[in-house]
Amino acid sequence: MGQRTVLRHVRRFGAFGASVGITTLVGVFAIPIVIGNAGQETWGIIAVGQSIALLFGVLVSFGWGTTGPAMVAGMPAPERPQMFFDSLVSRLYLFILALPLVALTVLLVASDDVAVSFTAGVTYLVPFLGASWYFVGDARPGRLLVFDTLPVTLGTVLGLVGLMLTGNVFVYLFSQLALSVIGVCASALLIRRNADEAPRVDLNLRRAAARLAGQRHGVITAATSSLYVNTPLLVISTVIPAGRPLFAMADKFFRYGLTAVGPLVQVLQGSIADPVPAVQDRRIRVATRLAPAVAIAGAAVMALCIPWASRLLSSGEIAVGYGLAIPMGIVFGAVTISQIVGLACLIPIGEGKALASSTVLGAGIGIPLIIVGSLTVGVDGVAWALAASEITVAVYQLAVVRRYFRRRQAEPKDQQHSSPDAS
Repeated sequence: MGQRTVLRHVRRFGAFGASVGITTLVGVFAIPIVIGNAGQETWGIIAVGQSIALLFGVLVSFGWGTTGPAMVAGMPAPERPQMFFDSLVSRLYLFILALPLVALTVLLVASDDVAVSFTAGVTYLVPFLGASWYFVGDARPGRLLVFDTLPVTLGTVLGLVGLMLTGNVFVYLFSQLALSVIGVCASALLIRRNADEAPRVDLNLRRAAARLAGQRHGVITAATSSLYVNTPLLVISTVIPAGRPLFAMADKFFRYGLTAVGPLVQVLQGSIADPVPAVQDRRIRVATRLAPAVAIAGAAVMALCIPWASRLLSSGEIAVGYGLAIPMGIVFGAVTISQIVGLACLIPIGEGKALASSTVLGAGIGIPLIIVGSLTVGVDGVAWALAASEITVAVYQLAVVRRYFRRRQAEPKDQQHSSPDAS
């Protein structure tokens, strides 16, 4: 890899990292402000609404958020805007479909404050209509920052100011909702304006539905992953309501950790795929060796930091012990591996089906264990159940990559110079 290529990747990592840094910084500062002005119970209810949004956000994004960056990166630039607008129309219909499902889920798991939880659900669902995945695949971190990250961040900041001035949590939520809508619209207008040929907006419902078929592996992967990542807080909210703020706090740090790993995954998604199989294979080997090292370091930091950071950010109201912090650290480490190996390595080698299968396997193991853990051990049991399922996913994906290289070594030399078939 030449010096120029390395510098390009470093600059891209820094630009993607700027988005992550801003989002994480504002999110961390939001925790004590919301808890201090609205109370830990309301904060926990907002977290439940956010989990519901993340759950149904998979329906709205329908796999484009998972496989979209690689699709955009591998597509001729003039064709990209039309693909985005086709996806946007399909996702708008899915957003309309998701709203009553969000309301029903809120009634089932957050009946103690339906209005706050539903408003939070809608607020955090809107960004799934955005273009973040498109900007990643298009290698445009600056546009990601300006048109995706900044509107959401500004909405949070204005909402926090409004919450401190009024004490009304709906001011906090509606500010975020309004700026998220503006960000989605601005992203779409930018893509349309910069297109070589203005993309068509095809509102035909049948064709919008037909486009979803090509996203089957992506949506299966995203749906099952979201299901068992967001199920724990929903189960705890139903079975152990008193443990909701505690787990929500640990879960918040887990998600901030994933956000921090995001720039690395985004750079790898845009750089591993290569028309020369030998080059692509070499990059995959580097990534799969890098993943465990990053995961172990991240898991240790997460487990050590959650206990004292939770007390600091909640002014001592929410204290997460090591019994919960350690399994959440393990969860973070395992998910880091599956993010790097699954999203950045399996798609280029045509293993989209294996990616989907790994998440289905994790959900099949994790969801029953989460329910059993909540009923027997409590909040810590839920975290250990999640850790077991995520470790299973990571091991499965690493095994798929290992199998791929064994198969490549067994091929004749002339076949090793041809690209693997897409799944």
